Amino acid sequence: MPTLVKCPITRLKIGQYVAEISQQMGQIKVSSPGWISDNTIIHELVAKGVVEVIVDTEKQLTKGLSNHELAVKSEFNDVPFEDELPRAKLAIEKLITHLQKAFSQIREKDIFDVSPFYLATMTFIASGYRNPSALLCIVRAMTFEDYQLGHAIRTAAYYCNTFRVMKWPSDLIQDWIVGALLHDIGKLHMKQSIQQPNRLTINQTTREQDNFISPAHVENGINIARQIGGLAKETIEVIRMHHERLDGSGYPTGQKLTDINDAIRIFTIIDEFDRLMHTPIKGKYPTAIQAYQTLLKMEKQFDFEILQQIIKCIGIYPPGSLVLLKSGRVGIVLGHHGSTVKPDIKLIYDNRLHQHINVATLSLSKNKETDEIIDFYAKDTFSDLVERYL
Repeated sequence: MPTLVKCPITRLKIGQYVAEISQQMGQIKVSSPGWISDNTIIHELVAKGVVEVIVDTEKQLTKGLSNHELAVKSEFNDVPFEDELPRAKLAIEKLITHLQKAFSQIREKDIFDVSPFYLATMTFIASGYRNPSALLCIVRAMTFEDYQLGHAIRTAAYYCNTFRVMKWPSDLIQDWIVGALLHDIGKLHMKQSIQQPNRLTINQTTREQDNFISPAHVENGINIARQIGGLAKETIEVIRMHHERLDGSGYPTGQKLTDINDAIRIFTIIDEFDRLMHTPIKGKYPTAIQAYQTLLKMEKQFDFEILQQIIKCIGIYPPGSLVLLKSGRVGIVLGHHGSTVKPDIKLIYDNRLHQHINVATLSLSKNKETDEIIDFYAKDTFSDLVERYL
């Protein structure tokens, strides 16, 4: 009879036989039990969010048994939105706490503790893979006083959402997501007009003048990443390449993206998409549609096919958007299922009567539904949107 013992993932060793996964943050399963033949398998389990496994202590790997390696399989079935929502909130809160601490330590001494930050990122990814809309909805509905913090979290959520919808395996994306979270760390020592470009108090002349300085943040970021140590090459590549463009018009090298992998092509679009929506033009912040329109006009700079895929992944009305319906009702976009213009919406307000209404969920994609979105709605009235309605 086998002797089964629980083993934390941090103590798992080459040669041990894994019977099953006992604790995890993601959604994977053992396709077939087997031996840990090398560190690659352990790294795969860690990347997928496995915390603890059950090992058979009576079995030990010997030569000739490598054909019976442990096999794990990712799951792409969505957990219902309402079920994932509380877990997504906890994952985001945890990551924000560690990211705030990391940014604070970088501003002070250009270094921070990577281990707990990585664990928080894994939890974040696991939630995004259980339901990509829940994570993105909360992040986009939040208000961040620190632009750098908000930009990092939002781009990571967009990145995770896109990878998940495109069905990239979760074990391949962790280092890219860490790169999204850290891509602008080179700005953390620069002047406030560069760190906080969303502030309406910064005039357009100052913002344009400072753009000549901002390319330096890429080299700054790479230097900080080297001092931190332990960051994967994919993470550093995001820091290095996020302002390069397909036609060579980007910086700092002007390198063309024709030979660059899809992960970087995806992130250059996501980074610019979020920047466009959170940098005011004549005192107003562009909507997602306006940001998409701007990106579509920059077809030489970005991969047009990937841009089209990102629009489909995120939606014309991304989760977390506040929208006005033809009926006069106002709601929060929760997600979309097959239609980028007919999402599910949580109704919260009547704009004609100027009063709150009983919260209810409306699916615009249903055949008999006649209401429709006519515009985005400014969320100034709902500054505590996440806490009150999600």
